[in-house]
Amino acid sequence: MGSSTPWQEEQPRDPVYVVTTMTVVYSLIFLTGVIGNVSTCIVIVRNKHMHTTTNYYLFSLAVSDLLLLVSGLPPEMYMLWSKSYVFGEAFCVLTGFMAETCANATVLTITAFTIERYIAICHPFLSHSVSKLSRAVKFVILIWIFALILAIPQAIQFGVVNNVNTDRNGTAISSYAECTMKGKKAWVEHAFRISTCVFFIFPMTVITCLYVLIGLKLRKSKAIKRPALEPLRGQNHVIRLLVAVVVAFFICWAPFHAQRLLAVYAYNSASSNYSTVLLTTYKVLTYISGILYYLSTTVNPLLYNIMSNKFRDAFKNTQQQLCCRKDKVSVPTRTYSVLSRMHHISMDGHVPEPNRLQLARPATISNSSLQDIEEEEYNGSELAQYMGQLNTS
Repeated sequence: MGSSTPWQEEQPRDPVYVVTTMTVVYSLIFLTGVIGNVSTCIVIVRNKHMHTTTNYYLFSLAVSDLLLLVSGLPPEMYMLWSKSYVFGEAFCVLTGFMAETCANATVLTITAFTIERYIAICHPFLSHSVSKLSRAVKFVILIWIFALILAIPQAIQFGVVNNVNTDRNGTAISSYAECTMKGKKAWVEHAFRISTCVFFIFPMTVITCLYVLIGLKLRKSKAIKRPALEPLRGQNHVIRLLVAVVVAFFICWAPFHAQRLLAVYAYNSASSNYSTVLLTTYKVLTYISGILYYLSTTVNPLLYNIMSNKFRDAFKNTQQQLCCRKDKVSVPTRTYSVLSRMHHISMDGHVPEPNRLQLARPATISNSSLQDIEEEEYNGSELAQYMGQLNTS
């Protein structure tokens, strides 16, 4: 992250209050990110009903976020306290490669997951053939292959550079090592620009457009008869969640790419005064982008899993399995099939008609499996309309 700049200036350790604050923030992000993503992986693995197409993407997302945290944050926190790099050339290249690969995999997985959501909600019949588990596994494998390949051009630029500090007379007074991009400046600039287009501008455009279409689809869907305010509240909740996903993606990744581009343009600036201003801006942006870059690994489990009733129920069930293995009393979990919803009794005691669907809450398609739907119970229009109403929040 912060070491990906071509600048080779002495960067003495920042004030203690800055370093201490950053260390505390990074530590909190590390703990919450590891707990959230490990929990996601365990819940999906240990609960067979969570083995759905969507959850395969979420498992891949959790793995990439976890690897990004483990490989990136500890060295980052060390470099806050000691600017001189001591881990060697091989570790520098390896961590650079890991960071690029995991960041690429995270963005590609979120994009693929968004496309899967769009197909499931807006084209349910196509989803029934496209969103198969075997196909999802192939897509996840392809995502990681592409992430690895696309990380190579930037990873090979990393290396340890020995910087020498001189006095006004040009006499060397000290030196320090830095893990940075030491390749040709033109290559580094080109890599940064391509990375911004491929892993930010394009995914951001796709995610925004598809979630707008999903929101419009949910607003138009009025197939289920419920109290007048309930559909509106549910749809508003879903749309707010969709907006939160887009905003979170932008906030977490925009500063990271802005920092990289600023490194390029500030380095190319001819005016020394202007370069000084840009350098100061760059240093501030480095801390902001560092926090948000790693914060995305904590936000992803919250947005895509913990806000889901289905995931929370599976988490409780898993927790009971791990902590109370001697207790043979099984705790029933919710069933999210269409047929179970038909027999749901509302909080006010109302029993819905057996030929109509009654949802306790509307939710997104995020963790719903098409395998739970008995197609023969519905005609085409009813099924399509129902898919627009599904959610798991």
